Amino acid sequence: MAQCPVNSCEICDNSIGRRFCMDCEQLFCKSCEISHLKTKSCVNHVFQDADKANPEVKTPICKQHGEKYTYYCNTCSSLTCNICLPTTHNKHDFCLIDAAASKTRSVLDTEVKVAEDRIRRAKEKVTSFRLNLKNFEDEVDNTKTDIAERVAVITKALNDTKDSYFKSIDEHKSKESSKMKDEINKIENTIAIENDIQSLNQMKSLIDGQNDIILLDLFSDFTKTLKELSLLDIFDKESTAKAKFFPAAAKSGTIEKLIGSIKLVEFSGAEVKPNIKVGDRVRVKSSVKKPTLGWGPGVSHKSIGTVVDIPSNTSGLIHIKFPSYSCWEGYINEMELV
Repeated sequence: MAQCPVNSCEICDNSIGRRFCMDCEQLFCKSCEISHLKTKSCVNHVFQDADKANPEVKTPICKQHGEKYTYYCNTCSSLTCNICLPTTHNKHDFCLIDAAASKTRSVLDTEVKVAEDRIRRAKEKVTSFRLNLKNFEDEVDNTKTDIAERVAVITKALNDTKDSYFKSIDEHKSKESSKMKDEINKIENTIAIENDIQSLNQMKSLIDGQNDIILLDLFSDFTKTLKELSLLDIFDKESTAKAKFFPAAAKSGTIEKLIGSIKLVEFSGAEVKPNIKVGDRVRVKSSVKKPTLGWGPGVSHKSIGTVVDIPSNTSGLIHIKFPSYSCWEGYINEMELV
């Protein structure tokens, strides 16, 4: 079984180096650590357990002089060694590294917590958007289903109405056609049309002719024929069956009124707030016709003010000090940096 390498104390070489000096970047045994911390120049050195420290991560040193950094220049926002300080950073605002680091840790701690909170809220927003997306897609499917079902109901009602109309028309057609056929048969059975026409032609010929004997001989037959033809007078009144359709007037929106209407709301996306902080100089965006909370005395698009407060417990409110109005209040998304 492989063994983890055991490093010796880099000071005495006699004991196991169980402690690591973060400043000297060396391994110490417990005895050498105590002696090291008693030295005046090393009294503030920081130690860690060797198994928790990473000796391979070296602390950067001054590239110009090869010296360890001992100070932090606030003016240049950079680390400096003992040689750089009186030359390159002469008369600058500086402090010991541990003091600068302490201040930086405090600032970073706050900023990290803010960043973590932003990440948390972003994740919550993504989760919320995913849920809203799922609900929206389900709502779309349900809406389409509702429309299809409504149209199906109306289509069935229309088809039922059509079938009812067709049935009535067919029944009317059958009944009236039968009556009209009976009427035709009646007329045709009352007279023998071809024979009667021949008789009438013969009468006309004898009336115009000179043969009185034949005229008188056939007179009784002619009288009988004329009497039969007089029966046709009962059919003078003509009656015609009808079947017509009168469409309902199609008014604007009739179909929508039958089916219903739809309402579509667009997704506006997440609101992106400007990166504005306290102390920034700002003005009202030119795209904002009028601020939601009003202009206030002497404030216009040309007015430039200083942000004095951004309350964290309000929905995007911002307090600004303008030259003409020192307690102006508005919404951060209506402002822009100058």
